[in-house]
Amino acid sequence: MDKRAVIMWLFVLCFLGMLLVSWRIVGIQKSVYTDANEEVITGNPLIGFAVSADYREAVGDNSLVYIDILWKDIEQQEGQYDFSRLYEEYYIEEYKSLGKKAVLRLVCDKPSAEMHMDIPDWLYEETADGTFYDTSYGKGYSPDYENEFFLQAHGKVIQAIADEFGQDNFLAYVQLGSLGHWGEWHVKGDEGIVPMPSEETSMKYVRQYVEAFPNIRLMMRRPFLGVQEYGLGVFNDMTGDEDDTNTWLGWLINGGEYTEPQTPYMLYAIEEFWLQGAVGGEFTSALSWKDMLGTKLEQTRSLITDSHMSFIGPKVPHYLEAPDYQEAADEIKALLGYKLGIERAVIRHDILFATWNFEIKWNNKGIAPIYYNWPVYLYFYDEEGRLVQKKHVEMDITKIVPDSSVTVKTKVKMNDAKIGRITVGIEDPMLKKPVVRLNNERKHDDFEVVIYEMIYMK
Repeated sequence: MDKRAVIMWLFVLCFLGMLLVSWRIVGIQKSVYTDANEEVITGNPLIGFAVSADYREAVGDNSLVYIDILWKDIEQQEGQYDFSRLYEEYYIEEYKSLGKKAVLRLVCDKPSAEMHMDIPDWLYEETADGTFYDTSYGKGYSPDYENEFFLQAHGKVIQAIADEFGQDNFLAYVQLGSLGHWGEWHVKGDEGIVPMPSEETSMKYVRQYVEAFPNIRLMMRRPFLGVQEYGLGVFNDMTGDEDDTNTWLGWLINGGEYTEPQTPYMLYAIEEFWLQGAVGGEFTSALSWKDMLGTKLEQTRSLITDSHMSFIGPKVPHYLEAPDYQEAADEIKALLGYKLGIERAVIRHDILFATWNFEIKWNNKGIAPIYYNWPVYLYFYDEEGRLVQKKHVEMDITKIVPDSSVTVKTKVKMNDAKIGRITVGIEDPMLKKPVVRLNNERKHDDFEVVIYEMIYMK
């Protein structure tokens, strides 16, 4: 080979080397900007309307159901817990199979038109120091919550409920009921009913819940000491009522004193309470749907927004309850909770080292965070649409709070394969598949957003 040929080959090799280095440095870079979807997104998990689970026709495509448990229904004999009636009446297995989640509350005193008890007979026989009442609320029996035997039995039944329902991601929220009429931590003490227990005793009930449900989001009716001490959420069962809701918000923002018990409870100001814990509640029965969803719809929207609510239930304006107000009901449902989306995605493909580098910017256009750190995955599909690989993204989606953004970087090692599409999705740990509708337009399906697509010439 002559000298000129050698020089030529050296030149070619140098050129190829420079090209390779350039390719190595630059790789394939594709930036994808995904604008917010203007379409109303409803039906996302953990948020929306929580319809009473026994009202099967009204549950429909709502992702949450509400389960009210009367103590007498699950422990008719001391220490023998039977949930079979609950499973049947509330269609629990069916809802689990559909991926629905539950809001649960244990109730010891539910006023009604007939004189009755909501605690088991055996428990009444052991205590019998409460009050049978007939008030404007209705008729029933209010236990003495200071009774030590009652307290100990309560701790056992709460643990039994947790063992039954708290192990498979079916429970989304547990409201600290138990005390007071409807489990709302108030009694009509001015009408001769044994009053609420001391704050010290009430905290014993709180701790029973905290110990039984370490991985479930707990909520209290008012910002009592338990909310401050354990970072709990809150719920407002007077949603839609301007005066009551503003009073409730005043407690959360400014604190105060709850004077109904013989010894008043402190109410604690919780800065940015919706970031600490989930906010729920139900619509008030004191106002009509015409008021709340008709003439005062904007006021209702404003109260819910100010409360940063994630769900409302069990009293909600579903189509069987409020058929004339379904358009307004859809507006309210779409307002609730998180609205996660991908604002921008930058993808760099390093061909020499077979790696993909991702920089994904997330946002939240909703009024609340998502309160469970469900796993985020990248899904890699080949040019035929077959899933090649999925990669868990190390991030905490609970940190994507309203009106903010979070940028996450991820590197994926990928064997030689023609990637036609890359998507992002958030999976339900119970179902092990993507379930969250992101606020983006480019969808692989309902639950995966396309952040990269390559068209191959054939």
